[in-house]
Amino acid sequence: MQMRGDCVMIYTSYFAKMRKMTPGQKLCCVSVARYTPKGIKVPVNTVLAPKADILKAFKEDGDTNKFEIAYREQLKKLDVDKVAQRAQGAILCCFEKSGDFCHRHILAEWFNSHGYECKELNL
Repeated sequence: MQMRGDCVMIYTSYFAKMRKMTPGQKLCCVSVARYTPKGIKVPVNTVLAPKADILKAFKEDGDTNKFEIAYREQLKKLDVDKVAQRAQGAILCCFEKSGDFCHRHILAEWFNSHGYECKELNL
């Protein structure tokens, strides 16, 4: 798929990696987690955080398939162009390490499938 012109990359990462980030990178961080760790002072985009009921169900049953379906349904209700416009140049952060199951990977796939380049920040 051809990426949309003039777009700035959207990145994903996790809070623990913020220690390795440059000051400029840290300024670009936005939490997409329902809760942000104590001591982390970044803007929060609650629209991209899994809704409380989705997160609660996942914590109770650990069903990744059910979580993914519910989170994708949440994303379908959003205007991807508006969300991407606000996220351009940002590093969208949450808790899980790069290789772990996490909603930010679903989020990155959602952006990419709509023509917005989004990938995990490698430090």
